[in-house]
Amino acid sequence: MTVAASPSDGGPSAKASFGALFRNPSYLSVWLLGGLTGFIRWFQLLALGIYTFDITGSPILVAIVPILWGAPLAICGPLIGSIADRVNRKMLLGASIAMAFVVAATMAMLAYTGILTITHIFVASVLSGLFWATDMPVRRRLLGDVAGSAIATAMSFDAATNSATRMLGPLLGGVMLQMVGITGVFVLSAVIYAIGFALIVTARLPMPSGRVARVALLHDLVAGIRFVLGNWELRRVLAVTIVFNVWGFPFTAMIPILGKERLGLDPFQIGVLSSLEGLGAFMGAMIIAVYATSAFYGRIFLWGAGVFLAMLSYLGVLTFVAGGPIHSFIATGLVLAVMGSAMACFATMQSTLTYLNAQPEYRSRVFGVLALCIGTGPFGFLNVGWMAESFGVPTALIVLSLEGLFVFLLLWIYGVLTR
Repeated sequence: MTVAASPSDGGPSAKASFGALFRNPSYLSVWLLGGLTGFIRWFQLLALGIYTFDITGSPILVAIVPILWGAPLAICGPLIGSIADRVNRKMLLGASIAMAFVVAATMAMLAYTGILTITHIFVASVLSGLFWATDMPVRRRLLGDVAGSAIATAMSFDAATNSATRMLGPLLGGVMLQMVGITGVFVLSAVIYAIGFALIVTARLPMPSGRVARVALLHDLVAGIRFVLGNWELRRVLAVTIVFNVWGFPFTAMIPILGKERLGLDPFQIGVLSSLEGLGAFMGAMIIAVYATSAFYGRIFLWGAGVFLAMLSYLGVLTFVAGGPIHSFIATGLVLAVMGSAMACFATMQSTLTYLNAQPEYRSRVFGVLALCIGTGPFGFLNVGWMAESFGVPTALIVLSLEGLFVFLLLWIYGVLTR
């Protein structure tokens, strides 16, 4: 399927698209929800990573936290995508936010009373992951539905916002953990989820079509998978997504260990270091939102994933040779910023290409299959956690990168990346 030209194909039209989006209260509600909950996601992951390493000293247990966050994507993503075409998506999204609020409030009480354990953190991670399993098939589907003709700009700006949360979330996560402890982390999370629930309850969002609701759930699910397998553009997006989430993104679980063990940083400094990746991603996504044209969407997507994997190997080498804490911090931060820009290229085009290449009646199901591919990430987190435990973080990062680049090369050789 050929991707149609988007409103972002030129400078003036891109500005007009931004103006139309920010005059659309439905878009603003869905976009702001993504920003708030995205902030909490990275905020919690950084804080929980540091806290878990402090109480256990185990890299593989640190890696298990994001594994448990990601597992529901693989298990429930396609099913949620099928359900989202059959029910009121506003109610489904609201129910998932309410669940996330209850989890955060419960964890805050456990931490305040001093009975919080690693088991509680693992259970909360799974339940939080159930909320995140609704992001692709429900929230991002709604984002595209309310954006109208400004779909590419809407998706790009949403990706830029997510990148900004990857900058602010880790920064404040480290600050709060150092100043008020893990209790404050969960209290703020509960407050943000409550605000997000109010946003969705008061928003006017489109309803699903009655025709899809009459289709059997199993048939609905299988039809979505068949549609994806029959579309070359979508197959390429999903294949690269699996490579990125198994051999690229899992490196983020090692940032707290890299900062604490290799660079000797405190939680605040680790948060600053992690936020630099988000800063690079935000800047890259904003440039894409304004200047990217549909003719280059595929190339931006592929080059973003490839450069990210290559820079990951360089980051591993850097931890061996960088000398002195200040030099190491600056050099590592610059590499993370470049990696963030590459990730923005991948993430922005991932949602945009998926939405544009899926027929309207299949979009929630296709986003559900995309969530399944993203849900392969736990295998990567387990891989990098085991390697870091056995051989050290620098070696783990280098091997992770080389594995990913090798699979990327195989996809290119066998024609998955090019026609």
